[in-house]
Amino acid sequence: MMRSTASLTSCLAVTAVAVLAGCSRWDAPLKVDLRRLVDRGQAPVDTAGSSIGDPVEVDVSEEAKRFIDEPTPPARSPGPAGELSLADLRHRVLSENLDVAVANVAPDIAREFLDAERAKFDAAFVVGAAFTDADQPKGSTTLYDVSSDAAALDGVSGAFTEPALNREKLEAEVGLDAPLPTGGSVGVRQSLKSDDKTSGGLVSTEDRGALRFSYSQPLLRGAGVRVNTASIRLAEIGVGKEAARTRLTAIRVLAGAEKAYWRLYAAERVFEIRREQLDLAVANIDLVDLLIREGAAAPLERFSAELAVAQQKEALVGAERDLRLRSRELAVALNRDAPGIANATDLSTTDDPDLVRYEIDPEALVTRALTERLELLEIELELAADSIRVDLGRNATLPAFLLDFEYGIGDRSGTLASSFADSLDFDHQSFTIGARASIPVTNNAAEARLRRAMLSRVQRLATRDQRRLAISQEVYDAADVLELAWRRILAARQSVIAAGGAYDAASRLFADGLRNAQDVLVALQQLGDARQKEVAAIVAYQVAQIDLAFATGVLLGYAGAEIQAAPTVE
Repeated sequence: MMRSTASLTSCLAVTAVAVLAGCSRWDAPLKVDLRRLVDRGQAPVDTAGSSIGDPVEVDVSEEAKRFIDEPTPPARSPGPAGELSLADLRHRVLSENLDVAVANVAPDIAREFLDAERAKFDAAFVVGAAFTDADQPKGSTTLYDVSSDAAALDGVSGAFTEPALNREKLEAEVGLDAPLPTGGSVGVRQSLKSDDKTSGGLVSTEDRGALRFSYSQPLLRGAGVRVNTASIRLAEIGVGKEAARTRLTAIRVLAGAEKAYWRLYAAERVFEIRREQLDLAVANIDLVDLLIREGAAAPLERFSAELAVAQQKEALVGAERDLRLRSRELAVALNRDAPGIANATDLSTTDDPDLVRYEIDPEALVTRALTERLELLEIELELAADSIRVDLGRNATLPAFLLDFEYGIGDRSGTLASSFADSLDFDHQSFTIGARASIPVTNNAAEARLRRAMLSRVQRLATRDQRRLAISQEVYDAADVLELAWRRILAARQSVIAAGGAYDAASRLFADGLRNAQDVLVALQQLGDARQKEVAAIVAYQVAQIDLAFATGVLLGYAGAEIQAAPTVE
């Protein structure tokens, strides 16, 4: 015994060492260099090392003079591949944008979950078999007393001892189990059993066949079609919510892409305005030089003209910066690859702004928004789910009461085939009826879950009212912004007209010697600012239309775009 215990202990120790060694090998790929993670991102930026060529020190004054003397860049003329209309933008955003692509998968996942829930009532075939071959030793002795009407047997005492025997037993069963929408289950079983015993020269053979039907049904907790199909209805609501969220994601992405489109349009127009302003400033230098040569202007005026060119150059650089950034912003919305983002300045807008004044009825738009906004649809679906959860919570507070019924027919015979055939004669029948109950002593947990479900519904109702108020505010605000944006366009257009007249007058008076170059410089700067503000006002009006359509919940209709509709949940 001591050697056996020691051997067992040694085996356990060796096994433990082997398992630990194996675990260490499995764990090896998961090791992480924490020092490398801590040091990552702390290295200083090597600007010189990132330069394509060798850094060169230059004379800033000389470099600035060469920069001012550079010719005015030509107007942008991107190739056909870079031209983009609003219709193309909307189509490509809904079909290529990564955010939309990610969101489009969610409804498919929800539908697969719904299919899985619907399959919860699928029936299942049950098949089993077992074979036993055992040499059993001599059994223990069992004492007995006999009570019989026969005088020779009545009162006799004795003992039974099971002899040593060889036993071969074969058991097989096939059946079908099916859960029911009512919460119960039905089943049918056909079993066959063969038991052969051999002891010495004696042989005992017994074959049995039995067919059983069973039915189990809860009567209180867990009973009813509404309770047992609640998970399916919740999954259907989940499909509706994911479809609404996908649609909302598409709307948000589309609104952002259209705003990026108009921001690019504004950057293009401002770039052209600043380029034209630079042309005017350069032309003024030529005029100043001519007047100085003729003695009609003092040489000092040359400095004012050069200042105007420098200022317009600086403004043109800022316009080019905005143009690059806005082009790249739109390229990202279009899901262009990395080289496409790097060369994003080849994008160009082709559609002109819609300069049409709209008479808006805010009350009608608010009514429509409270019907169309997908955020409210999502809340309504959540409220439907809350109602289902409240029903489930009420059912869970009931006691558990289960009714069981089983009916069977069977027979015994010398062979399996005959036992199966004889069982179908219905000569030997049996049935069992039973009931089980489970009543909680306090039921606090179920009642707490019910109260939580009811409070969640109350909270969501308040959230719906809050959301409706916020949506109404958004619509009223968007309508006001649209109206004021139109007025801003009118004011900006008048400013451009006035600034243009002032610049023309200042230029003529300067040519006549009645004004100096500084006056022309101020007028030129005012003209450029007025034209830039007009572009900003026009783009703000387009953005206001997008915001109003978004606030009303009809952006897809406003854009003329379509995506898959959300399913209706009963």
